[in-house]
Amino acid sequence: MSQASAGHFGRLATAGAIGLVAGLALPHARKSVMQGPSLAAGDWVDALTAEHRMVEKMFDALLKTGDDERLKREMLLTKIAYALTKHAVEEENVIYPALAEHARTDQSRHLTEDHLEVKTFIYDLRRTDTSDPRWLLKARAFLGHLQHHMREEEEDIFPSFREALPPEENAKLTKMMNWEGFKVA
Repeated sequence: MSQASAGHFGRLATAGAIGLVAGLALPHARKSVMQGPSLAAGDWVDALTAEHRMVEKMFDALLKTGDDERLKREMLLTKIAYALTKHAVEEENVIYPALAEHARTDQSRHLTEDHLEVKTFIYDLRRTDTSDPRWLLKARAFLGHLQHHMREEEEDIFPSFREALPPEENAKLTKMMNWEGFKVA
């Protein structure tokens, strides 16, 4: 192998190694950025509440769009669906089972059923043309459903559940919930 070929191969190998390291590191960095606000919020109730506010802000932007802003609506709906999916995984894989484990099975089941309705709203909006005047009406109904669900969690179910648990159990739920969020972020 000539010296020029060896130099070229060395640069290719170095670029490949850098690409490999970046490819391995970037997804974890993105996940950290996505889960960061939840981690910074504090305990599991504060984190989930912060995620609720974030989704409401995205809805505010969505509901301000005009019928001619199809792409913007689709992009905002995609962001909302992504945020709600991550949020649902956190609640459905950690918080709702914990509710059931502590004799709050009816609350767990009710909240899980609400999540099915959320998924149905997303599906329905995706099937409706974004320029259809009914699209925005459906989006408003979706937000209304979400806000009812969020108020129920924030004002009734989650605070009383947190208070019923010892601090170490709340800390464990916070850690588990953040891990679930990190996995899907």
